[in-house]
Amino acid sequence: MREGEEVERLLTQANVERMRGNFLAARRLIEQALQKAPERADVHELLGDVYKAVGDLQSALECYRKSRELDPKRRSAEEKFAATLLEINPPTVSEEVPFLPKNPTFAVILSALLPGAGQVYNEQWLKGIAMCVVALFSLGYFLQFYHQIRSTVTFFPTLGQVQQQLEQASVGEILLLLLAGLTAFCVWTWSILDAYNTARKFQQQQQKQQTPPTSEGGQNR
Repeated sequence: MREGEEVERLLTQANVERMRGNFLAARRLIEQALQKAPERADVHELLGDVYKAVGDLQSALECYRKSRELDPKRRSAEEKFAATLLEINPPTVSEEVPFLPKNPTFAVILSALLPGAGQVYNEQWLKGIAMCVVALFSLGYFLQFYHQIRSTVTFFPTLGQVQQQLEQASVGEILLLLLAGLTAFCVWTWSILDAYNTARKFQQQQQKQQTPPTSEGGQNR
């Protein structure tokens, strides 16, 4: 029997064993075929199919890679190589990354004008609305006390008038006043910093997605 016919016989038996689920026997038959015809791309591809069937994706990838190298026009090996590579290294694209690009500077400007606006720009709607409500509510409570003092005079209140108002207020009211002012300041500052950092992170992730991946076919192992 000629060597080519022997290889075909081994491959036929290997396919039969593979369909029966006898992957170990199929692999041994394919390895025998490889010893007789190591330059045949279809044999390497079939061995990759067996490895993939038993979950050995790395070995399957190597077989498909070898098949591609032996026959660059072999489309089936190319498709299997790409599919197996995706199984081994699935895409790590974050679902949180917005579709449209973000400008960190613009996000900072928006948050500086209105707390939470930068988050809305970054498409973080709930965070932006929450920041806006908390900051403006706290700032409104703080300014309400100032308005009570301002209403007693034409221009800015004097230190004595402020002291008089504070003496008339309870300790609880003063603490709430300080807490409201501090909360408004912290939330507004956090809004600006968070808007910049988030937009910057999105920008970097989008740039990484747009970078063409390194070809795996040109790497030798």
